[in-house]
Amino acid sequence: MDILSSEIYQDFKQTGLIIAYSGVDTRVTGIVPAESAGQGDLVFVEHEKYLPAVLGSGVAAIVTTKAIAEKIELDNAAILVAPNVRMAMAYIRQKYVDRDVYDTEWGRIHATAVIHESVLVPEDAVIGPGVVIGRNVQLGSAVVIMANSVIEFDAMIGARTVIYPSCVVSYDCQIGADCILKAGCVIGSDGQGFAQDEHFHHHRIPQTGRVIIGNKVVIGSVTTIDRATYTATRVHDGSIVDAQCHLAHNVIIEEDCILVAQTGIAGSSHFGKRVIASGQTGVLDHVHVPDDTVLLHRAGVHSSIKESGIYAYGPAQPFKKYTKNIAIFQRLGEVWARLKKLEKQVAELAKK
Repeated sequence: MDILSSEIYQDFKQTGLIIAYSGVDTRVTGIVPAESAGQGDLVFVEHEKYLPAVLGSGVAAIVTTKAIAEKIELDNAAILVAPNVRMAMAYIRQKYVDRDVYDTEWGRIHATAVIHESVLVPEDAVIGPGVVIGRNVQLGSAVVIMANSVIEFDAMIGARTVIYPSCVVSYDCQIGADCILKAGCVIGSDGQGFAQDEHFHHHRIPQTGRVIIGNKVVIGSVTTIDRATYTATRVHDGSIVDAQCHLAHNVIIEEDCILVAQTGIAGSSHFGKRVIASGQTGVLDHVHVPDDTVLLHRAGVHSSIKESGIYAYGPAQPFKKYTKNIAIFQRLGEVWARLKKLEKQVAELAKK
């Protein structure tokens, strides 16, 4: 990275991410956290507690809020004002220091890729070593499919979507535009569908639906999303699914949800918009979770939640109730000893 701070302002002022610029025009050669700031660096300062470390560091540029900017007195740095510092961080780092997935050591299409003759590969696509692309797959412009990933027949991959190594997109599944599928995730595996006979032997029920992923969705490494039994398992626009999660057949995740690592959602459950599930959340089948609900502390959702709110533990309970219960639980030994003492006193009184 080697750019003038004034150029950064010009690049982002029309978007509203950076709304003001002051100070001198400096040369920025890196982006680092505030505590590591030094000569030539750009840092993001969202809270005043980081200012002392930054002000004496010789930093080249500071991206911060209007209120904090007014407290900064430096004659050798650029100050860029952002209404939302974290949003500015996201897009500035994407533009200047993110991995360039189009810069590949293998060339645009590696010689070992196996691509069915029916597939039209866009001129700006990048296909890595060992990739397999099946019959009638549709690829959007500027897609990137990295080493050893498999795209089965009749699948659709939207424009600018990046598929990291060793992913599988199973047949007839659909991935939207601007998605990221991280290494080893599986989209469209068969759902857990079996019938049992009188001897409890298991007989497979074909899972013939598909998975439909919306636009700007991120799927974490080694996450599995099962295809529907008949229709579609769906993850809607803007949702984030972390690593090692499992979405079973017919699950629906609405827009802008966040599912943190090792969350498991059983078949036909439905998350509303902007639901957050913290790590190791577990959800039974046919459960509905309403919009703007937050699930915490390994929440176990055994039945549908009727009102939006914060829920925790298992079975999931309102967070205020949970914190009271957990406080009592930590004193359970003491409470038990007092109870036994009271029982003994009551028994002695009964003898009199």
